[in-house]
Amino acid sequence: MFFIFGSPRSGTTLLAQCLDSHPDIVVPHETDFIIPLAFLIDRIRDPDVGREMICNLVTRSEVTRASLGEYLSEQTLREVISSSPYEPAAILRAIYDELARRTGAKVAGDKSPNDLLFLRILVKVNGIGPDTKIVHIVRDIRDVMVSLNEQKWAADADFYFPRFWASSNLYLHTLFHGDHDRYLLVRYEDLARDAESVCQGLCRFLGVEFGPQMLECGSRHQRYRGMPHHQRLFQPISTSRIGVYRDEVPWATQQLYCRQAQEALEVFGYLKGDGENPHD
Repeated sequence: MFFIFGSPRSGTTLLAQCLDSHPDIVVPHETDFIIPLAFLIDRIRDPDVGREMICNLVTRSEVTRASLGEYLSEQTLREVISSSPYEPAAILRAIYDELARRTGAKVAGDKSPNDLLFLRILVKVNGIGPDTKIVHIVRDIRDVMVSLNEQKWAADADFYFPRFWASSNLYLHTLFHGDHDRYLLVRYEDLARDAESVCQGLCRFLGVEFGPQMLECGSRHQRYRGMPHHQRLFQPISTSRIGVYRDEVPWATQQLYCRQAQEALEVFGYLKGDGENPHD
């Protein structure tokens, strides 16, 4: 299996849908059980008690029933969880391997909004297995903040979220960036500018042949059609949202973002100018 890690409004859904459009890859709608599962196993030592709680967590969540439940029945999920070793990575691998098998895909992945922000507990309980791959997408926090504020995500996000963005993305990058077989960094700006090259790299990383349908906006799952915050999924991938902060965010607020997130902006190449790749 693989994880897609990224902060909200960083292109995680677009990336997941590009991958899900490939016939050999399946990425369900976002789930909400992985971080609670990690906390649960960290606290509950008895495997019999813990497995039953995990079964209930996975099968009774409305969010997860709308995602995994699109492909796997409650009975199948309970059987998979009950027969797996009582370890987070093993349970996750078993679920997503079954998901791939049921859909005829070669590999299945997860994209959940809380995974990155609560990454520490997942790392603590060894929830990312040695054969689990990581796709990490980042986007300039200044543009992320424009999108978050457009969605009225939180009234006070300007004063704390850039710090969350910086610390969580840096933590993941620091842990895994040296392991090129398991970790792939994708910048939203690079995906927007050259989606074909980025998708080809993703396919190589996941061990499948490139599929041109990954680039077609008509291939996106229709579940997102009625969601106002995902309507750009059904438009061609473009650079129109790169650097929007310059015209939409006052200079003082831009500086507020930069003060909170300077180290990460530097590491990911966003202080070189205009989101250019520092390695170009």
